[in-house]
Amino acid sequence: MRTFVVAFVLIWLCIAAKADVKFTDVTDAAGIGFQHFTGATGKRYMPETMGAGCAFLDYDADGNLDILLANGTHLTLADATHTPRLYRNVGNGKFVDVTEAASLNVPMYGMGIAVADYDNDADPDIYFTNVGENRLFRNNGDQTFTDVTEFANVGDPSWSTSAAFFDADNDGWLDLFVCNYVEWTPETDIPCVVNIAGETPPPRTYCTPNVYIGQSCRFYRNQGDGTFTDRTSEAGLHNPIGKSLGVTLLDYNRDGWLDLAVANDTEPNFLYRNNGDGTFTDEALVMGIAFSETGKARGSMGIDAADVYNNGGTAIAIGNFSNEKTGFFYAKSDDLYFSDVADNVNIGNTSFRSLTFGLLFFDCDLDGALDLFSVNGHIEPEVSRYQQHAPYAQMPSLFRNRGDGTFQDITKQVGLTRPGVGRGCAYGDYDNDGDLDLLVSNNGVIEDYSKIWLLRNDSAPSYNYLRVRAIGTRSNRDGIGAKVRVKSDDGLQQQMVRTGSSYCSQSETVLTFGLKKTEMVAHLEIVWPSGEIDRYVELKANQLIEVTEGASEK
Repeated sequence: MRTFVVAFVLIWLCIAAKADVKFTDVTDAAGIGFQHFTGATGKRYMPETMGAGCAFLDYDADGNLDILLANGTHLTLADATHTPRLYRNVGNGKFVDVTEAASLNVPMYGMGIAVADYDNDADPDIYFTNVGENRLFRNNGDQTFTDVTEFANVGDPSWSTSAAFFDADNDGWLDLFVCNYVEWTPETDIPCVVNIAGETPPPRTYCTPNVYIGQSCRFYRNQGDGTFTDRTSEAGLHNPIGKSLGVTLLDYNRDGWLDLAVANDTEPNFLYRNNGDGTFTDEALVMGIAFSETGKARGSMGIDAADVYNNGGTAIAIGNFSNEKTGFFYAKSDDLYFSDVADNVNIGNTSFRSLTFGLLFFDCDLDGALDLFSVNGHIEPEVSRYQQHAPYAQMPSLFRNRGDGTFQDITKQVGLTRPGVGRGCAYGDYDNDGDLDLLVSNNGVIEDYSKIWLLRNDSAPSYNYLRVRAIGTRSNRDGIGAKVRVKSDDGLQQQMVRTGSSYCSQSETVLTFGLKKTEMVAHLEIVWPSGEIDRYVELKANQLIEVTEGASEK
């Protein structure tokens, strides 16, 4: 009995020693009244279930993260009026809708958002993926944007979902990868029904992707003059079976060339190795992430990748359909293949009932170990009529990294107690207090669940941190693809500056390293896409530093 009590006390002390994590919904207090619009008319058009994403960005370079929200509109009516919304952070916890002033009040059936400085002029530009023509907006540097889609040649008319800017050839200009889903238009819509005992005729339901033909993703090479060239086929990236919903950047073979992992819905996932010569090779099957551990293609949506154990290895998390579990593929630094270890790390069983769209790795408590957040929600509002234990609105999930190779579900303990119909999610420090806040977009088929969530991180006691903004010179201006290593008393951490990840969403590109109680970073190293290496020593904690390529004393 005494042994049991001692063990219990030790466990309790270990838990108590960690920061008390808490998230507070401040959406209304912040002045954000957005509700996602699907244009639903009762015909159960498939795109109504899938949108839409969200983003943190600092569009006006004032040091405060703003919020951008993709939105739907009418799919069949010519007088479409709903548009994406841009909320400016005015610096006191409040946001103001500046969509019209920024010239972003353009109707489109929005799905995703990618943000990056594609023209290297020191301000973030915006790419919207849509059902129909995608749109690229160039930041004019005066708090307005100009639609340059036609000039830039990136207006793919397909049904596009997630996208990522990245420098595929390390030439200093950001290229663009765009996920495409299925061939669908209102004119080619296929009516689907579900058989429910006692109901004749069977009611119409939203279709699964199995009834539609897939579309190939697109790859656009940045020409450096404001235009892009479609190099999908030449790069070996033309593959119409994908039905792609999520993309994340990584360098899984550590050769200095950015690779792509793509989540596909009911089709094998992709893992595109960058060959360094302008081409890519899909290694998902041989590397072990194409299918589940039982050899099944799952309904995959969101995706992210990171070094979650601070040992040089790579973890890839993929959100899947209900009754399929979240995939958690892991390869140590010296492993040749990935293994799905979701059950081993205590994520599999907890996520089994959830239908997961957006997910991301971030350090929720600044303890130096990346945690996993996901947003969940079904596609069929009336799913409970024919599937037990499958609610439409679902709780999000927060899995805390215990640092021993496993994760702990702490969703309810941190105040995330409200269900939603989650789609996109992103992280960013919007209130500039050092910890990472969350932004969640919910689907708007049912109005009660269609509001955005701004979740402020109110964790205490506060651990220390270091935030790093990369500024490229030879490399792209945003430093996308730069690898930052931070060494402190608690060990070594590594993160990469990236766009993409999650589902149809964009997190901030500033990197946040949790330091626990460490007050000084002994060593920081940044390896740029160009191959340049900068090193800094003895950096004080609790600050945001800007590292410019080539500026260190080496």
